[in-house]
Amino acid sequence: MMRSIDEAPAELQTPIREFFPEGEWDHAASISFLESGWNWAAENDTTTSLTPCGSPIHQVNGVTVSAEHSVGYFQINICNFPNWNKCHLFNVRQNVGTAHALWADAGGWSPWFFSAKALGLLT
Repeated sequence: MMRSIDEAPAELQTPIREFFPEGEWDHAASISFLESGWNWAAENDTTTSLTPCGSPIHQVNGVTVSAEHSVGYFQINICNFPNWNKCHLFNVRQNVGTAHALWADAGGWSPWFFSAKALGLLT
């Protein structure tokens, strides 16, 4: 279900409006809701000593899911930023700015494949 940016926490609305073009504000709010439930402290670590970052762990509808360690509103996977301090990605502005960079580099919402599919942002 698509969410409005106006429903998002105020601290999240400001950087979304700062970084993303206006036509993407609701999409960004919706992706972040599906990823973290709008919980700035959300953390999903599926890595183990046997399944380090990037290791295939299972499949969903034919799509391989890899071990990750994702944090913050947009669940930025710190496996992709091994030299970064993960604590910085709990900062809302850093998290949204990084999400915008990933979005811009990908040309859309594919870095959040399952959430984007659920919202109809990917075909």
